[in-house]
Amino acid sequence: MNPRVTEERYRVRYYELTRNWKASVASIMDYFNDVVTLQSVEVGHDVETMRFSGYAWLLLRWEIDIQRSPAFMENLNVRTVPYSMNKFYAYRRFEVIDDSGALIVHGKSQWILIDASRRRPVRIADRHYEVYGLPKDFNEPLEFEDPPEPGKSDLSTVLKVRESDLDTNGHANNVSYVRWIMQTVPGDFESKELKKLCIQYKHESMKGEEVLVESGFEDLDGLKIGLHRITSSGKKLAIACTKWL
Repeated sequence: MNPRVTEERYRVRYYELTRNWKASVASIMDYFNDVVTLQSVEVGHDVETMRFSGYAWLLLRWEIDIQRSPAFMENLNVRTVPYSMNKFYAYRRFEVIDDSGALIVHGKSQWILIDASRRRPVRIADRHYEVYGLPKDFNEPLEFEDPPEPGKSDLSTVLKVRESDLDTNGHANNVSYVRWIMQTVPGDFESKELKKLCIQYKHESMKGEEVLVESGFEDLDGLKIGLHRITSSGKKLAIACTKWL
């Protein structure tokens, strides 16, 4: 049994760029979300089907390493492959490959299967292993960095969750959290490139909620390290770490 691989071709568009004419990490995450949604459609577990059955996949973590940021008009192959499942949890990998065949971005994610109405974890059924091509006797999790909380707040902003922040489940999309974080990155980072993002999601946020984004920055081994926290009414929504060169 081989894990199912889904690959899609993308072209970096103008509206996906940062000021340095490279694809933003949010755009890369949009590619990842798109290709994993395509795979769920291929196997018959798309969002609407899952909703009808009363279940949903909830994203818990992203860890993304950027060897080279994709450039404007560059053609990319983006692929995803499931790695393992264990009780309630699922793990998968992502790759961005340029036309020379070089791996320029790789990512991994952790998900949890929940009862959509009760918002409680449910055990992953045998059919999920079958459609994604995963053996039931391989349950090894992927390892992730745990983002530390910022010990100080150098920059912060208060935002209100907008309609455009929401996904089809009605709560803020996982990429929206990263876009909020980027609003607290110092202006002098324009000359730097993001090399790594780790984000751990704690709670969902809904339209109209006010969110506080706090970020602290430090130097470490030639890198600029950003530590980020997102809260709403004292409730922790996410913590993240960014590494810049």
